[in-house]
Amino acid sequence: MIKLSFQELAEGLIGEKIKFPKYTSWILNQVNRISQATRPRIVGQMSELIKQCPERSFEGWKRWYLKTHPDAIKNATQRISSKLKEVKDAFEEIDEELIKKWVEDLVLIKTFLGLRIQEAVLKKLAEMKGVKSRLATPQE
Repeated sequence: MIKLSFQELAEGLIGEKIKFPKYTSWILNQVNRISQATRPRIVGQMSELIKQCPERSFEGWKRWYLKTHPDAIKNATQRISSKLKEVKDAFEEIDEELIKKWVEDLVLIKTFLGLRIQEAVLKKLAEMKGVKSRLATPQE
């Protein structure tokens, strides 16, 4: 069996090694999700655009995309950069007390509310249908 990593495939297809400093790609992915910078309305519907491109090479695709969407990369970059500044500012507000409050909210409050609300909804639905209900087990 032959295994190729994404890195090896990318290097073979585009001819360059793609490497980002530790954690930066993950951070930018999260900020991109928040900013929605690479949504179709900003950069285009990529799955359709790649089909429309008359070129089959990476250089041809890059040239065609930048010609047909000249401001897309700049606009997405600006949106991510702006949101990253907001995230950096938020990092400054995080201390151990805030982390403790967040963990308590997740473990205690959200768990309690989520399971109790689920239980109440299941009970009401069971009453309406005239059947018995129960919470799922961890195995289910």
